[in-house]
Amino acid sequence: MKDYKAIFEKVESTLISHSTLDADTIRECLEEFKHLKGRILSDSEYYRVLVHVVFYSGFRAATVNAKLEVIDGHFSDFERVAGYGNAEVERILSDQNMIRNRRKVRACVGNAQILKSIVTEYGSFQEYIESFEPNQSFENLMLLKEELQYRFEGLGSITTYHFLTDIGMPVIKPDRVVCRIFQRLGLIESEGQLLKTVIQGRKFAQATEHPVRYVDIVFAAYGQVKSDEFGIERGICLEKNPACSICGVRSYCNYYREQVQALIRHGG
Repeated sequence: MKDYKAIFEKVESTLISHSTLDADTIRECLEEFKHLKGRILSDSEYYRVLVHVVFYSGFRAATVNAKLEVIDGHFSDFERVAGYGNAEVERILSDQNMIRNRRKVRACVGNAQILKSIVTEYGSFQEYIESFEPNQSFENLMLLKEELQYRFEGLGSITTYHFLTDIGMPVIKPDRVVCRIFQRLGLIESEGQLLKTVIQGRKFAQATEHPVRYVDIVFAAYGQVKSDEFGIERGICLEKNPACSICGVRSYCNYYREQVQALIRHGG
């Protein structure tokens, strides 16, 4: 049986020691992710998260981060965006500073219309979320996930989890980075096991008593190529040429074990 608490604490401590920031500064940067659970968001804040998730999907985070101010400028008010037609879509796509992806722009317009209809029906998007009682059971949470994926454009099997994570729901985002780390640790058999990844993320949260969002951000930063926010100039558990020599969890890692065995076989 895996020692989830020990694994996480080693990942966390390695991440902090590998940062170019001093320990107190990076801990302060990480601390905010321990306090996202249970936040009450406004309808506009929910829409902003939804817009961001749609644009991050399939794009490098750095590319989207550089354009967030422009994106938010075009999609600042869901009620106004809900009334956009072809002329407004073309205006957005003509902006040289914008990520000019027609599918994403149209998805954000369509999602504004859907969100507006939900707010009209339930009074607020928060009331709509709470109608599923997602914190009462994992089954309810997954029901909410299925409903969001069905109703909103641009939300797929992974990005719906992304949205849930970013609005403070107790679910990890099973993107390629987190799935890769979990597979190497023997927690999942393949990177396509999204639900199992989510369940394993919840086990880390239970073992450490940290919010799942905090577990998510620590593992994500550990395996990203670069994370300026936390002073990580080069990630640790990378897809290619991972920094196994400094990794705090290599004793748990199947990938590292296989590499060592390969070196022994070839007399390295």
